[in-house]
Amino acid sequence: MKTAMIYGYRDVRIDEVEVPRVGPEDVLVRVRACGICGSDVHRFLGTAYGRRFRYPLNSGHEYSGDIVKVGEKVRRFKVGDRVTLGVDWIRGGYGAFAEYVLILKADERLCKIPENMSYEEAALIEPLLVALNSFFKPQPKLDEKVLIVGAGPIGLCLLQICLDAGSQVVVSEISSRRLELASCFGAITVNALEEKLDEYVKSWTNGEGVDVAFECAGVQEALNQVFSLTRHGGRIGLIAHYGQSVTLDPEVIVGNSLDVYGPEYGTKFFNDAVKLINEKRVNLKPLISHEFPLEEIRKAFETASNTEVSVKVLVKP
Repeated sequence: MKTAMIYGYRDVRIDEVEVPRVGPEDVLVRVRACGICGSDVHRFLGTAYGRRFRYPLNSGHEYSGDIVKVGEKVRRFKVGDRVTLGVDWIRGGYGAFAEYVLILKADERLCKIPENMSYEEAALIEPLLVALNSFFKPQPKLDEKVLIVGAGPIGLCLLQICLDAGSQVVVSEISSRRLELASCFGAITVNALEEKLDEYVKSWTNGEGVDVAFECAGVQEALNQVFSLTRHGGRIGLIAHYGQSVTLDPEVIVGNSLDVYGPEYGTKFFNDAVKLINEKRVNLKPLISHEFPLEEIRKAFETASNTEVSVKVLVKP
C-alpha cells in the first residue's frame, strides 16, 4: 500500500509498504479522508515540539474510512462500517496518511459515523472532540465573555461551541482568511497585526478582563495575552502545541486566582459532537479549505503550513 512518511524538515515522501496485519482485536480501515493536524505540521517543520518524535513517521489521525477487515475477537464492528478515531500511529506503525490504517483494540477505540455524514466532515470530528473536551473544563456560560486567541480549526470549533452556549466571543488572529470565517460564525474579531488586542478587551470588559480565555495559537505572545487579559478568578484553557520554548510566571496564576486547564483527548463526547453536527449547531464544512490526493502530500503539507491561505487541509488517498 502507499503511505506518506515524514523523514525530517519539509521532507515527506510516498513509500510502498506492506498492508498491516490485522490482529484478533484489530480492524483494517480503507482511508477516505485524513486532515492535517497542527501537530502534523509541527513534525513536518521540525519544530521543538515536532522533534520530540522519531523520524520517519506517519502521524495522520484525523481520518474517516470504511472497515475492510475485522479481527476474530472484534464484536462492535463489521466489514463495511464507516468509522473514525482510534489511530495509534506509534504502536500501529503507520497513521492515516495512507491507503489503509490499522486500528488496534478497535472495540475500545473506534467510533461509527452516521450514514448521512460525509467522509470529509467525519475527518473533522477529531478536532471537534478536542474543542469539546477543552470547552467542558472551563465551560463558558451564558453571557460570559470569552477570548479565543488563534482561529485554526480547533479555535473555530471552540468558537461555535461557545456561541451555542450563549457566550460572547472575541477571536484574535493574524490570518485574514481565518478571521473572515470567525466573523461569519458570529465572533467579534480582532486582527492582531492591525489592532491592539489588550486595548480592545479592556474596553469590552470595562477593564476587568474576560471570564474565560482559550490559547489556540501556540506562540509566546498568545500565551502572554490569555493570562494578562483574563479577570481575577477567571478560567484559562491551553490547547496549542508550541513550536518553541515558552515561559510563564506562575505568580500570574497564583496572584490572580486563575483556574488553568490543559486539553483532554478521547471519545467521551463523541455522541455530543455528532449531535452538534446533525443539528447544524456546528458547521465543519467551511473549515475545509483544501483537498489533495495522497500523491500530492508534500503540496498538502506546504499548504497546511501557510495559515494565511489554509484552514483545514484534507488528504484523500
